[in-house]
Amino acid sequence: MPSMHHEPISEEELADPVRIPEDAFVIVDGIKVIPLTSPLIRIGRRLENNLVLDDPRVSRTHAELRAINGRYVLFDLNSTGGTYVNGLKITQSVVYPGDVISLAGVNLVYGQKNPPPRPDLKETSPLGD
Repeated sequence: MPSMHHEPISEEELADPVRIPEDAFVIVDGIKVIPLTSPLIRIGRRLENNLVLDDPRVSRTHAELRAINGRYVLFDLNSTGGTYVNGLKITQSVVYPGDVISLAGVNLVYGQKNPPPRPDLKETSPLGD
């Protein structure tokens, strides 16, 4: 498993741990852009969800996105068909712009304008800076 790098938490993050990522959205079916504007987004077939996916493969309450320290974290809610990020089955995962979220085969693409830096990519500079 890759080692996890923990970046120091800024005072801004401590002041507002539920900060909603700016200009975040998901693209459904490759065409519908859904803005993400609340700290908790429930996703599933049930009409009470914030994001309703009318597909029999999707559980009634399938997954949720929670804003944590300015990033969205995707949680699987014990769904029948599983929740995947970029092809890997997850129970919880931070999502980054361009990530493909698959809920039992229904694909969403996560996007965000001006995202925070990715701590997991610090050591992948091609020049070794």
